Amino acid sequence: MSTSPSLPDYLDRFTCRNRRVLDEPPRPPIGQGNAHSELERFKVSLRKHDPRKSGLPISCESYCHDCDRPVPARFDKTDDGRVVLIRQCPEHGTSIEEHLDIVFTDRPSDREGSAEVTFGGVKVKPVLRGLPRTVETLCPECGCVILGRYYEHDGMVWIEKTCPDHGYVQDLINRDVNCYLEAARWSWDEGFGQMHPHVSGATRCPTDCGLCAAHQSTSVLSQIDLTTRCNLHCPVCFANAAANGRVMQPTYDEAVRLLQRLRDLRPIPSTAVQFTGGEPTLHPQFHDLVRKANEMGFSHVQIATNGITHANEEFTARSAEAGLHTMYLQFDGVGEQWYRKTRGQPVWEKKLACIENARKYGMKICLVPTIIKEVTDCQVGPILHFAAKNVDVISGISYQPVCFTGRISHAERMKHRYTLGDMAHDIADAVSGCDPIRDFFPLSLIQPISKMLSCVDGKPKVETNCHTDCTYGTYLLVSPQGVVYPYPIVFDIGNLFKDMDPLARKIIRKGRAGRMNFWDKVQIYLMFRRHFHRKAAPPDLTVGKFINTLLGCVDKKKGRGEGEANTYRTLMAAGMHFQDRYNFDVERVKRCVILYSTPDGIYPFCTYNGGPAFREYIEREHSTPQQQWKARHPEQPVRASSHPRAVMPWADRFGHDVDEPMFTPELERRIEQLVETYDRPDWAGGNGRK
Repeated sequence: MSTSPSLPDYLDRFTCRNRRVLDEPPRPPIGQGNAHSELERFKVSLRKHDPRKSGLPISCESYCHDCDRPVPARFDKTDDGRVVLIRQCPEHGTSIEEHLDIVFTDRPSDREGSAEVTFGGVKVKPVLRGLPRTVETLCPECGCVILGRYYEHDGMVWIEKTCPDHGYVQDLINRDVNCYLEAARWSWDEGFGQMHPHVSGATRCPTDCGLCAAHQSTSVLSQIDLTTRCNLHCPVCFANAAANGRVMQPTYDEAVRLLQRLRDLRPIPSTAVQFTGGEPTLHPQFHDLVRKANEMGFSHVQIATNGITHANEEFTARSAEAGLHTMYLQFDGVGEQWYRKTRGQPVWEKKLACIENARKYGMKICLVPTIIKEVTDCQVGPILHFAAKNVDVISGISYQPVCFTGRISHAERMKHRYTLGDMAHDIADAVSGCDPIRDFFPLSLIQPISKMLSCVDGKPKVETNCHTDCTYGTYLLVSPQGVVYPYPIVFDIGNLFKDMDPLARKIIRKGRAGRMNFWDKVQIYLMFRRHFHRKAAPPDLTVGKFINTLLGCVDKKKGRGEGEANTYRTLMAAGMHFQDRYNFDVERVKRCVILYSTPDGIYPFCTYNGGPAFREYIEREHSTPQQQWKARHPEQPVRASSHPRAVMPWADRFGHDVDEPMFTPELERRIEQLVETYDRPDWAGGNGRK
């Protein structure tokens, strides 16, 4: 096991040959003496009840399931160093329960090649794979870091915690403990973090955020908010666009700087960026920024969008020409009624028009449903069926269980809390032969693919060394006849990656990354062949075609255009369980691979949008009051029209043809065919109508 970070040869060569452009000096961690801004003072305030500072014992409450209420308890350490929860129920007596722990206990990783410290010198704490365990979490009321625990009860995984100021809170983490524990098995080596963290000398996560020396991961998909303006007003939007009375919209030059900061990450630069908001297409130089991102070396450029502007065919054509690869399309159900519930207005036909335009101009779509239990969870299956029928343009579904911000009662949270275990069962119910345990894995499973791809071309690849709790899902193969097969029916996925990780390590260790010999390639092929279930495979799927398909998931040259002829249609169906203050775990944030580039630095998704919610402080500091914005930019309304041909900031780009019909005859015909198909009550997916 490494005691200090060291780079393999191919990464060392890359960092030496590719110097950072901005070379920003790090800033010191924030303390009482240098907390000047509102954001800095808020970060310091979150340390009030820091469990590592106070140490054990720590008084708390813990739920007694015999008497159905929380009772007095404390966390303590035994003489032999074990961390235990001592529950003192007045009716049922004292009980002592040992916990896995990395808050107060040094523990080595159980994975070969793991870092012991980050590049910034912060000790790495490994993923814990069992229950019960202690967690550093947050008080939902004040946001302070406090001690909590994950535990199993009635086949489910729960969190409970006690804030000294605001009392006891319990929440649901996963409705299926078996799914949860199976996922916990599938991570590999711990990451070394960033060579040039923006906050040096950091010791407290998440209060030193921005990006600090404790962070362990690279960025798999980076985020940049292009504007907080929007053409919808959705009650479930975590960005809370335009609701705080201010507008934040970087200029072109400011946005380019945010992009460059991501490209300057080392040892592995960000290669995929998502423009988000608000509605990012409202930025007056949206297409210029898409084009610039491609020029700067981002190999994947996508947007998080409601799809309304891309219901306009000409706008879609311009996006394709600028180099937009994928639309992360808000998509809450099949049929209009789901959008009236979650988005407040009818947008279904605009979604269909957006999908048709993406198909016509060669872009891919990932559907993004917000799943609320007892509201939209019945649409998990129909959305998957819709995606499978349109797999030529839809490459994946990213189900997003709703996260809760602000005050909400325990009963209301339990009514609407949707977990990744729920999602696995709902998808399994929708796909014949699918199993919620065998067929589902966390995103961290595929980390060996990054190493293997680096073996192929000798270039750095983003590594998915995120926490096993963060993303959970499966890949599906869709045959030319439209039959959906879970990957693990065709390949023994778990054992495939168990073999892939040491093989890739060996090639890299021998210095052959980018210079593989014939025998290396033979070993790779035989590895796939060994785990291929030929009898269960769809017709005409060969080992070689599967390898091309796998590469096509991460290499657009192999997975799109003419390259699609050598791949099989694949559909990702996964969930991203973004954190809120109720279910927050600090160890997940340290491994976050969805990083925001902001005017204040780089932040993990779940500290920027959820948990501490640093977004609101950064937006206040770098935004303009709405009245000032309206006076300065009358042509850029805060609440833009939701018509695809509305007069928006780019109106002049359309020139004389702005008054043309919204839909061409060809587009209208295709949409009518789609509407006719999905409005039929006998269609397997249905549209929710009675």
